[in-house]
Amino acid sequence: MTETSKNIADLAQRQPAQLRALEHRHAAIAARPLAKALTDAETDATHRWMLVTTPTQAIPSAANLQALIEHIRKSLQAAFYGQGAYAMREAQRAAYTAAALGIQHASRITALLRGVPSPANVPVETGPVADRAAGNIAAAVQEEHSHALALLTTAGLTAYGIAGVKAVFSRARRAVTRITAGVAVAITSAAANAALTLARYLGPGVRLLWVAEPGACPACAAYAGRSIRPGGHFPGGLSLDPARTVFLTSIPGPPRHPHCRCSVIVWHPNWRTRGTALPVLLQQLARAGHRPTVPAQRTA
Repeated sequence: MTETSKNIADLAQRQPAQLRALEHRHAAIAARPLAKALTDAETDATHRWMLVTTPTQAIPSAANLQALIEHIRKSLQAAFYGQGAYAMREAQRAAYTAAALGIQHASRITALLRGVPSPANVPVETGPVADRAAGNIAAAVQEEHSHALALLTTAGLTAYGIAGVKAVFSRARRAVTRITAGVAVAITSAAANAALTLARYLGPGVRLLWVAEPGACPACAAYAGRSIRPGGHFPGGLSLDPARTVFLTSIPGPPRHPHCRCSVIVWHPNWRTRGTALPVLLQQLARAGHRPTVPAQRTA
């Protein structure tokens, strides 16, 4: 019996919750050691600052200040040591898990749409976008370490006092943010690549159909219901609220932005469902609460 488009859409929209859970778990594992090390280092630096200052001497003496700067420099080095590589490996593990689960998810939906089982033994491939996102984490962490050290100067701490110390650690914590963003992109990209891998096993005519996560931002909601050929790109510049959110680059699939948990499913125009056409239904679901400005359509 032909499946209803509502059931397919409901199943498709379960994947974002799965991606969110993966992201939270693996991002925490990847970023927690550095976050804790930086918190401990800042607490120690603040304590040492208080020991060499008084209510009437807000800035340490030249000798004490130089010693404190050197101590903070070493603390940052210890905090950052090995964290980029560690976080990169965790992102790679997360991407592989997302790809494996993505194959299962895409195969189940495809089987319902086609009315026959999906191909067996489809390989788990994370894809180039996920590999790049995970691989860039180590360099991103090193970059933020360097930026934090650049703020750790005699002139800066003399001018801003303890606020200058806090600024150093605030900048260092950007590395934590970049770790979590890299993990998120790796996970969603790997899940999207799983659908692409399955699509290539199904031969000509199949397309990748964008499924916006529930509560998607105006940019992502504008993509819902659009489809591309495997290997194609979704256009850039789409948004239901162009004044608020516009990403100009074309993309092969989700994520549209870091922490985007949209997905794609394998779809063919000849795979029939009961009820509203699946692309139209996905568009309607995504645009509930948004003012529609861009119609759902195919993209080359």
